[in-house]
Amino acid sequence: MLDRSASRLPPVWLSASALTAGIAVIFGIQRWIQHFRSDASAQDIQVWVIAARIGLTHGWSHIYDLDLERAASIDLAHIFLAPPPSAWAVTPLTLVSTPVAYVVWTVLNLAAFVAVGWLVCPGSRFTKLTLILAGLALWPVHYQFWLGQWVVETLALLGLTWWLLDRERWILGGVVLALAMCAKPQDAWLVPVALLVSGRWRPIVWFGATGAIIGAASLVALGSHGVSAWVQSIELARANPATGPLTYSSLFGHTTFAAAVEIAFGLAAIGLAWYRRGRLDIVFALGIAGTIGSASYLHEDDIAMLVLAVWIILRA
Repeated sequence: MLDRSASRLPPVWLSASALTAGIAVIFGIQRWIQHFRSDASAQDIQVWVIAARIGLTHGWSHIYDLDLERAASIDLAHIFLAPPPSAWAVTPLTLVSTPVAYVVWTVLNLAAFVAVGWLVCPGSRFTKLTLILAGLALWPVHYQFWLGQWVVETLALLGLTWWLLDRERWILGGVVLALAMCAKPQDAWLVPVALLVSGRWRPIVWFGATGAIIGAASLVALGSHGVSAWVQSIELARANPATGPLTYSSLFGHTTFAAAVEIAFGLAAIGLAWYRRGRLDIVFALGIAGTIGSASYLHEDDIAMLVLAVWIILRA
């Protein structure tokens, strides 16, 4: 007779997956601690915090001022490029030292990753835990924590967007989608396009309205000087070959062919989103995959966005 307690145990393959992922996460934590001890200030979050300090000290129109960034000892290979709301969001971290800000930011990102994983991942509690551990064990996810990056913030807001839309909370879904664009829009910009071509116009209306408010506030804060400095910073970053190590330009150079491949990938994703428009999970995942696959500005940590796409597809 089969023992009922034994029948309630997770399958061996699932337990082995959880154990393997857990071991990898432990080694990842150890590596993060070693990195923190060796240089707790050389993190990407420092760039955002310094931008916020410049805004508080010199005015928000100067957050893209390269001379002020240089004076703050920012390596011009790592300059502030994100939209202004991302600098506003980290203003509380200007009250503490960079190492403390790094720790606080890492803990907040970890909590957000686990929370959105719990919302999005399918299955039992043990299955959810396994999928979250597997996500944390992947190099792009670990690398974004190692850098103190914003990828998880974008991932978490996109995951919450999907969860709201899956429950037909169109207004909140559109608002949160707009907020997801405030840090790394290059990691998510095709998601609203995929939703629109699939006929889900209601959240896009609220996405556009919220985005217009955020955009207007940003323009007012930056002024003509700030906008000009932002454009200059973007052009400087695009001229740096290190900004696209995982794009097609790394294979084919900054050529028309590389741009054509990127455009073709994006159009294919949008076309498939229209074709499978009846399935929100597929549409949303294609928006994420199309964004990453057609990116002209992409680093290893940005690949972590695909974890969310996988979680959503697994619900099918």
